[in-house]
Amino acid sequence: METKKFNCKMEEVPVIAGFVVESLQGDLTDFQANFSDYTSEKVDALVAKRNFCLELERSNSVIQQLKNVTAKLVEKELALRPALNKLEGYVKRTSEGLDIAADGFGFKAIRDNISRGNDEGIIGGMKTLLSNVNRNSAALEAKGLKPEFVTELSAATFEIDALNNEQNRLENLRNSTTSANIKDYNELWDLTTAVCQDARAIYKGADEVKLKKYSISALLKRVNAEGERPPKTDAKA
Repeated sequence: METKKFNCKMEEVPVIAGFVVESLQGDLTDFQANFSDYTSEKVDALVAKRNFCLELERSNSVIQQLKNVTAKLVEKELALRPALNKLEGYVKRTSEGLDIAADGFGFKAIRDNISRGNDEGIIGGMKTLLSNVNRNSAALEAKGLKPEFVTELSAATFEIDALNNEQNRLENLRNSTTSANIKDYNELWDLTTAVCQDARAIYKGADEVKLKKYSISALLKRVNAEGERPPKTDAKA
């Protein structure tokens, strides 16, 4: 059985490759000036392999289900922010009547986990927060907090937990059904990282801005960043 050469999720490999293709097409004269093998055929081979892997994804219904669940999960997690702001306002107004300090409720940790996309951290943080709120409900309600608001926040946490469990189930199913495609993803990874390695030779110490466009770690952060989406249009092979 083929062993994965990449540490990221399989569906992230074509996305990273897409960003690299975009950068390479814009910087092609730099590559051609330094490496004679950067012909149009070489670029086309990378584009073709990326598009092939994208088609593998599109033909896999499990991956589409996973994307839908993930999108809903992200939407629900981001929707927590305004609710957290409102709840924190009540906590700060009630600071003298609470059994712990306002900054001990866990608001910052939840926001940090939302920014990082740490689903388990968000769920655990919300459960701790709600426990603190319920324990101090009398004092908070005296300052205007409605029980219905807490009930809605609890329901949202339950839904996020359920979506996270479904995401994990689908990820496991995805991994088992796509193992036969690892060879193609490995080939795409090799082509992509080869470009990144050559970019390092060209731009390191000469153009750090361009170099960052070919940093795998930076690209992976870009994939996972809030609101970031892969290129909408596939490059033509």
